[in-house]
Amino acid sequence: MKSPNAFSALLDIYISPSKAFNGVEHAKGWSWLAFIAISLVSMASIYIFYSTVDMQFLINEQFAAASVDATIGEQKMIRQSIEQNAGIQVWISMISIVLGTAIIAAIMAVYYMLIAKLDPESEHSYGAWYGFTIWTIMPNIVLNLGTVALVLSASTDQISQTAVFNFDSINQLVVGLEPGSAFYTLLESLKLSSLWGIGLGMVGLKCWTNFSTNKALLFSALPTLVIFGIWAIIAAM
Repeated sequence: MKSPNAFSALLDIYISPSKAFNGVEHAKGWSWLAFIAISLVSMASIYIFYSTVDMQFLINEQFAAASVDATIGEQKMIRQSIEQNAGIQVWISMISIVLGTAIIAAIMAVYYMLIAKLDPESEHSYGAWYGFTIWTIMPNIVLNLGTVALVLSASTDQISQTAVFNFDSINQLVVGLEPGSAFYTLLESLKLSSLWGIGLGMVGLKCWTNFSTNKALLFSALPTLVIFGIWAIIAAM
């Protein structure tokens, strides 16, 4: 079975991802709708956060995170830079999230295209794999809707940027390391939404190739395993 149209695929990717990937495989333009949806929800969550948060509180939080190992002179430069850019942070963040999504998808599309060559029957183009990657990023919509819910339900405007944008991180859910810890940034970057994306990648590879479940899972998880494995080794040094 496959999704009959792009709007159905936007729902199916969460409740029946194989239907979404089967529908997307030979469809034209569906992935642009997914990319627009991700971008709009991401930008909306950023705008709502910056429209709500106490800016001085946010500046202090960002300064504390950025100046952990800085000298007094460096601390002055860091605070000055943060304060100077405070007024345009929201626009920088919105542009960065859209460009970042596009760039990550471009890189991962190359990876998937190369991996797919291990299946002699796979003949999908780079553009198809680019669209494929966009659909594996769809958990970001749920993540950003969660951020919006946390911001709007907060009882104060002194809202932690890390707490609301990384609420599904392994660090916040399980470990609880403080800033400055060697593994803090790593575990804040490892999120349930990322693991969800790996699962979607596995399902998509099974739909688009003749890979077994184990092989599809391995190839979907491999970039994350390599990146976080190297990161962990560096952090432990």
